[in-house]
Amino acid sequence: MHTLIQADNFRKVTPPVFLATGFFDGLHLGHRRVLETAVNQAHAVGGSAWALTFDQHPLSILAPERRPPLLTTICQRLDLFASVGLDGCLMLPFTRELANLTPVEFIALITNGPAKPVKAICCGDNWRFGQKAAGSPTWLRTEAGIDVTIVPPAIHNNAPVSSTRIREAVTQGDLTNATAMLGRPYSIREIVRHGRGIARTLGMATANFHPAAEVMPPVGVYAVRSSIGDRTVDGVASLGWRPTFADARPESPVLEVHFFDFHGDLYGAQLEISFVGYIRNEVRFDSPAALVQQVESDITAARKIFNNLPPLPAS
Repeated sequence: MHTLIQADNFRKVTPPVFLATGFFDGLHLGHRRVLETAVNQAHAVGGSAWALTFDQHPLSILAPERRPPLLTTICQRLDLFASVGLDGCLMLPFTRELANLTPVEFIALITNGPAKPVKAICCGDNWRFGQKAAGSPTWLRTEAGIDVTIVPPAIHNNAPVSSTRIREAVTQGDLTNATAMLGRPYSIREIVRHGRGIARTLGMATANFHPAAEVMPPVGVYAVRSSIGDRTVDGVASLGWRPTFADARPESPVLEVHFFDFHGDLYGAQLEISFVGYIRNEVRFDSPAALVQQVESDITAARKIFNNLPPLPAS
């Protein structure tokens, strides 16, 4: 998948381009509908499907105090775009100058006229653009001569799926509904850091993370899944304050993951950690031995969660 950040380079893309528009934080089921519509339309006529998005949430510039925590990083969004089958992504830097463009100026930024290169735009019915959000799907049809497909939202529990609902579900520990709305378990992408080595001395080495993710589930113990190389690995993770070790309390919650049936050096590796299921609250134990005994029970509980999941798709 091609990634561009300059609109003048995008205007040189060979038409016809079918453009899916939005910020796409989390790339949930509703977003996927928009993107897949663009992909299908492009494939039908031998065109290409692209996403139009921004490098940062518009509220970061327009109203920083209202900017929501993000479910996905830029790199995660780009990887998810590629997984849908897009040919490219135009990720415009969102600036005050961009926000002040009129709808006419904004469309002129990404096109050289009708079907040059944008043949059609796919979006949700609430997509707006240009100064004071004056541009709309109706405006695109009547004023810019661009075909528009308004894609209906995905529905979960009788309400439209949204990034806001998913943020609330994750932070409240409702992984079941978060997974249902995302179409996959919620995940964070973090770098393995050096820990104190205590878990290794207890016979169950862990990969340690100091999460930078903006949206996290509550402190507790979880069944998690990751990939190391070309291998899917499952594990059990503790997110919290290490209450059993009074002299090891971190400044913020740490994520300690024990991967099943894995032996290797992961320091410095960047891993995607998916929160598959909740096991229990964080608890302070009277001794390291009592902690080890509980972790063994947690491993059994996590394996049961994985055994009840649908089979992984064939690679």
